[in-house]
Amino acid sequence: MTNAPTPLPDAPRVSVIGAGVMGATLITALRVAGWPQDRITVATRSEGRAKSVREDHGVVVELDASLVVGDAEAILLAVKPQDMGALLDQIGDKVKPSTLVVTVAAALPTSFYEARLPEGTPVVRAMPNTPSVIARGATGIAAGKNADASHLQLAVGMLRATGLVVAVEESQIDAVAALSGSGPAYFYAFVEALTEAGVAQGLDRILATQLAAQTLVGAAALLQSSGESPQTLRQNVSSKGGTTLAALGSMENAGLQGVVAAGVNAAVTRAKELSAELTGADD
Repeated sequence: MTNAPTPLPDAPRVSVIGAGVMGATLITALRVAGWPQDRITVATRSEGRAKSVREDHGVVVELDASLVVGDAEAILLAVKPQDMGALLDQIGDKVKPSTLVVTVAAALPTSFYEARLPEGTPVVRAMPNTPSVIARGATGIAAGKNADASHLQLAVGMLRATGLVVAVEESQIDAVAALSGSGPAYFYAFVEALTEAGVAQGLDRILATQLAAQTLVGAAALLQSSGESPQTLRQNVSSKGGTTLAALGSMENAGLQGVVAAGVNAAVTRAKELSAELTGADD
């Protein structure tokens, strides 16, 4: 925790329910953002995970989620979507209506939580991605009907150490999930494709992977730091009559934009299907 900024002694009391990869990431994010140990409690059903979290963060950890919500001013829910209904049934009557509930579970709308929590409970839905684990994530957050700007501000404060956090309408969350939530997999798939193309041209596989990964990471860093649009940066690399323009033209002819659009559309469609499957009549 040496990278933590000035501690926030008056930080709201936060309970994190779920201590898997994302739950552990949220706990770390809170500590990095300045939350003192005594303002964080955690619940996990795994004794092994409980021991690990206690050792890593020095926070109180319970095996029963109902024991950590009563005094919480904010609750971060980091359990699987299929387990969320049972969890809300367990803790719903113990949550204070003024407590902010932030969920990182996919597919479930804020109405799912609002129907199972006390009337008026503010709910914020967050959609992080896996690079959040190394503080390089991209997260979209959306407010439910009872959450206002102050609740969104608190959610951003809790999540800011995971990387970029942006507020969107809940109707846009599926698009966020399809773009940045699933986006790391698209990146890895493109690295794989570049690697195979390099191998086909005679490069060693390890070398081709290193070159492909560093090239894409470097290009992303340049895009973020330069202030230029991706179109401008692409044009800067694409000399008239050169190899890059030939490659891009070939990719466009092969349907690059259509392939990417089809993938994002498929992800959005599947997200809506999952929501219907998990919520039934609630959605």
